[in-house]
Order: sequence, then structure tokens, then C-alpha cells
Amino acid sequence: MIMSQFWAKFLSTDGETFRLDTRIYLDDIDAPRNNDLCVGAIVGKNPGSAKGSTSSSELQPIELDGDKLLPTVRNIITKAYLEANTPLPERGYVQVLNLFYLCNPNLSQAIATIKRFFKPPLCKSEVAAFPWVWYVWGDESADLNPYKKRFSEVNTNHHFFFDNHAKKVKNQTPSHHEFAKHTQVLRHEYVVPHIAQIIANG
Repeated sequence: MIMSQFWAKFLSTDGETFRLDTRIYLDDIDAPRNNDLCVGAIVGKNPGSAKGSTSSSELQPIELDGDKLLPTVRNIITKAYLEANTPLPERGYVQVLNLFYLCNPNLSQAIATIKRFFKPPLCKSEVAAFPWVWYVWGDESADLNPYKKRFSEVNTNHHFFFDNHAKKVKNQTPSHHEFAKHTQVLRHEYVVPHIAQIIANG
């Protein structure tokens, strides 16, 4: 039996791999269930090096292959639950959303490739309601800005990001001109108290 904290679906389209419905479980599970609890969501650029063993419409364990974002997010969220003095929810997970879902650790290559797709696959989870949404898609980018527009309509009462210029958390969806800092080299103490407060307030 395979236990994992990181699960996703992998779709092969026109020779490219797309990672959809990516989930970061707060504890190891042997298989996802339909009634698992989504505790929040994070929005990044695109999936990097993490991959699956096969192309499948079923959720499967992710091979991280050096991907740092997924375990970093899990560490931050578990710290927030600890600071909020709240037990980790049973079978709770963070939903990972992306500006686009093409797997490629080289962002320049990924952007060039995604432009070939008239309607690239999107994650159906984008239409769900989330307790909170954390944006980590980086600085302003003429190539990426068009993909950010659809996230202005994400259903949540708590939008936030760490503004790398202002050096503080902002309670809003980042504008195209704001720097929504990625988790890479982000000091956990910048965001853990904010997430802990959301958790404590229910």
C-alpha cells in the first residue's frame, strides 16, 4: 500500500503533460476520497518537476523529483494549525491551483509551449469554494498576466499574498503589478501567523 501526502491527476495532451487536481494532504493517506476536506488553496505559476507514474484521470501519488513547493506549503500549513492550537483536520488537504497546468520546471519553455494550445486544460477545482486562497505566482509578467485574470472570481472570503515589495501580507487578490512572493526562500514567520489567525477564526 502506497502512502503519500501529495496527489494529482496527470493528463497527456499533444505530447505534453498537464497536472490537475493537485492536493497537498496534511497527513499521509493511502488514497483520496470524495469526502476529503479541502482546508484552503494556493495559486502558483505552473507545475514544475513533480510528476506522476502514469497519465491517468485518477488521483495518484506525486513523484516530487526535487519539487520544493508542495512540501514547503505542507510545512507552513501544519505550523499554522499548531500556532492556532487547532488539530489537523482528518483527511484535510490544500488544493493547488495554477495559472496554467503544463508540467515543466523551465518557466520560459513552459510559457512558449502553453501558447501553442488554443484552450489548454484547466483544473475543475477552480470553481470550488475555498476557506482561503494564497497567491504565490511571483512578480509582474507580461507573459503571465493574462492567466491571472480568471482568479479574480475565485470563491473565497480570504484572499491573501505576501507582497515582496511591501514586505507584508495583504488581504486581497494581487494586482498584475504586485509581487506575490513564491514560497521559495519565503520566511515562514511572514505567513504562518496570518494563516493561523484564519484557522482560529474558523
